Amino acid sequence: MIGTHTERLGRGALLALRYLMALFFAAAATNKWRQQYLFTDRLHSIFTERLTEIDPESFGAWFLEHVGLPHYEIFAAMVCLGETAIALGLFFGCITRGAALGAMLMMFSFAIGGYYDASLIVLGLMFLPLVLWPTGQWFGLDRRLHARWPDSTLFR
Repeated sequence: MIGTHTERLGRGALLALRYLMALFFAAAATNKWRQQYLFTDRLHSIFTERLTEIDPESFGAWFLEHVGLPHYEIFAAMVCLGETAIALGLFFGCITRGAALGAMLMMFSFAIGGYYDASLIVLGLMFLPLVLWPTGQWFGLDRRLHARWPDSTLFR
């Protein structure tokens, strides 16, 4: 009886974490859509400003100057659409583990790409339980999709 109660509490905590992280990404994505990342040079301006704030000898500065600025449109699309897809995946429990893994990679990429802040590492690691445990199977579309396509690893 104790194991069942503890298990339900653990599952509830992980589902709460999933929904909190979904809200975080939904707010971030909404911000990008409002700033029209896909249709303006907003990210180019942000990269240019950030380049003046960080150590010019750092990897982040090199990355922004040689990769980020020349290809800001691609990065704007990746961030805007990626944050949207992650939020939707976590909200609906659809390809949940993939969405959580994408969120981790995005947080670590921000940290490596010149936006280093220790909180990004911690935030990225907060998605690890969502990669390891099948919260989309417990409550989400992953259960239905896995029943329909049992051989697919996307819905496990």
